[in-house]
Amino acid sequence: MALDKPWALISEVGENGYFDEQAAILKEHFQILPICEFLQNPALHGPKIQVLFMWKYYPEASRALLLLLPSLRAVCSGGTGTDHLDIPFIHSLGVKISNTPHVVANATADFAMGLLLASARKICEVTGSTLGIIGMGEIGYKIAQRSKGFDMKILYHNRSRRLPEEEAAVGASFCEDMDDLLKMSDFVMLSLKLTSESIGLIGHRELSLMKPTASIINVSRALKSPPDLKGFTLIMPVVAVGNVGQLAVDLVISSLDMCRVGHIHTDCLLPMAGNNPYSSRLEDADGVHTAAEVYMSRDMKLAALQIRSPVIQKRTKKFRQVLVSWIKASGFSRTIVLSSSLAYQRDDRQLQGSALRYLVTPSMWKSSEEALKELQWLEMEKVQAFPGLSDGNTEPKLYIPGGGITKGLYTDSCAEDLPLAVLLLFCSEGDNIPDAITLSNHLNSWLHLLDNHDEDQNKWKIPPSWTLMFGGSYPPALF
Repeated sequence: MALDKPWALISEVGENGYFDEQAAILKEHFQILPICEFLQNPALHGPKIQVLFMWKYYPEASRALLLLLPSLRAVCSGGTGTDHLDIPFIHSLGVKISNTPHVVANATADFAMGLLLASARKICEVTGSTLGIIGMGEIGYKIAQRSKGFDMKILYHNRSRRLPEEEAAVGASFCEDMDDLLKMSDFVMLSLKLTSESIGLIGHRELSLMKPTASIINVSRALKSPPDLKGFTLIMPVVAVGNVGQLAVDLVISSLDMCRVGHIHTDCLLPMAGNNPYSSRLEDADGVHTAAEVYMSRDMKLAALQIRSPVIQKRTKKFRQVLVSWIKASGFSRTIVLSSSLAYQRDDRQLQGSALRYLVTPSMWKSSEEALKELQWLEMEKVQAFPGLSDGNTEPKLYIPGGGITKGLYTDSCAEDLPLAVLLLFCSEGDNIPDAITLSNHLNSWLHLLDNHDEDQNKWKIPPSWTLMFGGSYPPALF
């Protein structure tokens, strides 16, 4: 009887959910409830749901939804990956997880071969060529099986080597060093699981090893959830006078060839979209770039948040809250904010010595006291409140004119006990590229981002997009 069947929560029946034929199979075993009906009365429906079926990542197995389902026994996700699931939390509820890891292996291998042929354009360019497969799992091996029919020479790189009989069956040769595979291949096929090791595996250095005529085809699992940045150092700018912080972060991302791994979607920034600012070649374009994007260097355990738009007026507090929440949730070991302040509003003390100042939260000082003392930087001075503007409190205050949300972000981080430092440069509006290089050099003296870096010889890699900011130099004929 239908009343004896357990209840299952699903996305919907129809074009954007389960087809009628699929729904009929589900109904043989479950009483199904679409998410739209569930949300009309969660208190009524929640206690009876025992199974959550996810199709195309929906309904999202968020903590908020799972806590509404006290009788839940299983989360069943259609597809191979599970990176979109909070597995530790789901297991903590005593709920089991299932997925469908083998269903699309053949289809993915077929699709990969279609992409390979499309990139070659002519069948004769495929026959007899060399295919390098990075990731020789189930799908990678099926690609090798199909490639053998084109008389391709097959190389592969994998965490573990295949059995000799498996290699012989497809005529594959193992490359222990991925660089060797990249140098020899006419086609490079990426067929990797989504892990912290596979994110950013192919960058500028790896591409430079490949033949100029080679193609790269990526059928690896796409990033659905943010990468694990726990323990990473975060570098981020504040939109301030001269955009010095943003320019400095540009230098870091470009010079370290950092990989874009995500973005922050918020209504607090002026919306923008553009091409890849770190490439001058159209063929290197990797989609639309937006106002707030996250980059990472896995080897250096370094992340960078680049903010390219100003904060919308009256939304600065909300944006600071977004940033603090994200920093806390990501588990960064420390955050370094790059900022600037108006040079002409310095007081007498700030006119002395270097134009660089720093601020650190108490928790950051505990872990960085020795390094900061060795650098001999000057801490940002507090100033007396302006007469008539104080609330009777005559204590010196932190004053950062032209610094955007720098002060607010710093004080919020102090309140949340976040390990955060601010590196700030006094400057004026204009061509602020020299200021950005100066600020980057100070950052490098602390973090040692560039090997054997000599401040007298600029080794920072200037992004191609900078050529559009201030124009070229004056024609020599004028002088």
